[in-house]
Amino acid sequence: AQAAQPRVKGAAEYDLEYYMRDLVKGNTKEGNLAASAPPPAPPSRTLQGPLLPLLLDNEYTDRCIPVKILSEISGKSPSSIAGLAKEYRDKSSKAFAAKAQWKIADVSDQYYFDLSAYALWRTAAELIPNYVKRDQFAKDVGRGVYLEASKAGLLKKKALHSSDDAPLVPLTLTIPAIIEILDLYKSCGFITRYQLGGEDETRRGKNVFDGLDDDDIASGSSVDCLVSIYEPAILSGALQITGEGSRFSPDYVGQTLSAAWGAAGILAKEETYFVDSMYRPNPKDFFPD
Repeated sequence: AQAAQPRVKGAAEYDLEYYMRDLVKGNTKEGNLAASAPPPAPPSRTLQGPLLPLLLDNEYTDRCIPVKILSEISGKSPSSIAGLAKEYRDKSSKAFAAKAQWKIADVSDQYYFDLSAYALWRTAAELIPNYVKRDQFAKDVGRGVYLEASKAGLLKKKALHSSDDAPLVPLTLTIPAIIEILDLYKSCGFITRYQLGGEDETRRGKNVFDGLDDDDIASGSSVDCLVSIYEPAILSGALQITGEGSRFSPDYVGQTLSAAWGAAGILAKEETYFVDSMYRPNPKDFFPD
């Protein structure tokens, strides 16, 4: 004979069970299911190439764009900025190493770059208390990276540059230059991969914009564009500085893309979201990548 199957509880019975448990044992507001331990960090990868010294160096010299821009906005000397950033790096190293241990104390190591970038942005948060100026700092870092990378021949696409005759470059003509920037960050090891565009596979990569988008921009309307970057070298630092309420983070990629569109005469504003690409049944588990 077939074994009797247990009867499935109804919604009212689940509600009653919950309330009885709450009455007898107590249910915490955040639920009784504990968060899972975070997955182990993968081995650190190596950052390399001529883009790296523009982004950051071990000594926080003004040869790297963020230190130069921070000195200009804050009025502080590069040496004083370096001293403060190194203090924050030393104070934060134990906590960062507990999450992801670097192989060598050098910004060519992904996790040491992460720590060092956080320390510099934490320094910027102290030296620039004004949120408007913090926004200016972030935008100027993007412009600086874009201009210096172009001067160094790392970015060669010329379609982005507007002129008096054509003050606004069509969005479709900016696609090769945008892809070139993303490829540059990928080749440096700053990210492992990227996706230009959203869920619609027909509107990704080289097809992310079309003639209708060009018409919208020309008429003064806005166009949204999703750019997903995976495993950026500044992930932990960006999460930490964002959690501190600083309202800016070392989002080099988004800032560089905004600067590139700006060179095309297009006003671009970026918003950063942290996403966990893996489904996790426990709602408390959130491990962005």
